[in-house]
Amino acid sequence: MMRSLTFLALACTLAGPAQAADPACDRKAAEIERQIGYAQEAGNRARLDGLRKALAANRENCTDSRLIQGLEQDIAEQQEEIDALRAEVREKESEGRYDKVKKLERKLADAQQDLKDLQQSLAEMGKP
Repeated sequence: MMRSLTFLALACTLAGPAQAADPACDRKAAEIERQIGYAQEAGNRARLDGLRKALAANRENCTDSRLIQGLEQDIAEQQEEIDALRAEVREKESEGRYDKVKKLERKLADAQQDLKDLQQSLAEMGKP
């Protein structure tokens, strides 16, 4: 019995620093767990199964550096989308298609907000 308690205490001590090493992954796991609670309350079995798989994958594979790398890639892709939308706005303006310009400007504003959200997420991870 004493040997089991000693082993348990040692295991908890060693596990603690490993979890603290990836705080962004811990936040992501907490968010998944929150979503699991919502899916349970709603009785959404398919969503619950998917979220449990996501949580297991998070716990097995997640590192802050991977999350940061993924966000940086998402930011670059979002910036490319913004650049393409700006070019399309200029093209439609030169053609005099102001009805299309308005629609594209709304899409551009949405894309710019998405970019800000991604940048905020990255900043929250401690990477400017």
